[in-house]
Amino acid sequence: MKKRILFACDLEGMNNVVGEAYSGLSKSSEQWEIARRQAALEINAAAEALFEAGVISISLWDNHGGGGNIDPPDLDKRIELLAVDNSQPRMSFAKGRFDAICYFGYHAMEGTLGGVLAHTMNSKNNQYYKLNGRYIGEVDMDAYIAAEYEIPSVFFVGGDIACRQARRAVTQIVTVITKEELGRNKANFRENNELFAEIKAKIIEAVNTDFAPERLKLPSIMEKSYKRTEDAAKYLMRMRDAGISADHPDDDILGKDAHTVVSRINSIDEFIISI
Repeated sequence: MKKRILFACDLEGMNNVVGEAYSGLSKSSEQWEIARRQAALEINAAAEALFEAGVISISLWDNHGGGGNIDPPDLDKRIELLAVDNSQPRMSFAKGRFDAICYFGYHAMEGTLGGVLAHTMNSKNNQYYKLNGRYIGEVDMDAYIAAEYEIPSVFFVGGDIACRQARRAVTQIVTVITKEELGRNKANFRENNELFAEIKAKIIEAVNTDFAPERLKLPSIMEKSYKRTEDAAKYLMRMRDAGISADHPDDDILGKDAHTVVSRINSIDEFIISI
């Protein structure tokens, strides 16, 4: 049994949540209130099972919109709610501290047909990310970063489409479906008590699973496409300022695709900069 567990929490993949049309899951909205309360329930169910099984510690990384979503009184008092400095590289706080990471409320990637509130990192600006020619989402990104710190990604709770994408990202990850995803703002939900029972059973299986983290293969090619060319231009300059080889890709008609930037990634630090 792994002893030090990190819970990573987003919100869109929670049960009973579909958001609102033409909007993300913004703070102070009715759907955000539902999501953050539901998040605490799903997380507490998992924590109860793990503490009973003998884990030493569980820490929660509340990362939706930069954090500040989960109300501390709603959490199991044994869970450490991390205070994360978002000005630091993503997940730098985790290095050397955890034996496994579990994901709650993560969602399908931008462009996914039927994915509830599907997006990747920024729903307003980003069109897609590709790594070595393959679309990637937020669970891919965090799993690669965790793997660099020798932290295996073992458990994922989210919508059925998001679960399929998580299993593509990490082949051995254990998943629990919160809802049947039917559209950006449409889903069939599960009965909570049934969901919590499955979370409790499967998280024990997941944390007991022993496999090596799937690390990022280097060098890699990152492709990021923006909805507006101005944002792509700013990103291109940021990559070049960081010493990363990057350019707009050639196109027979456009000359250069001004929405998209292709970068050569040689380290996990460059990968983090590129997302």
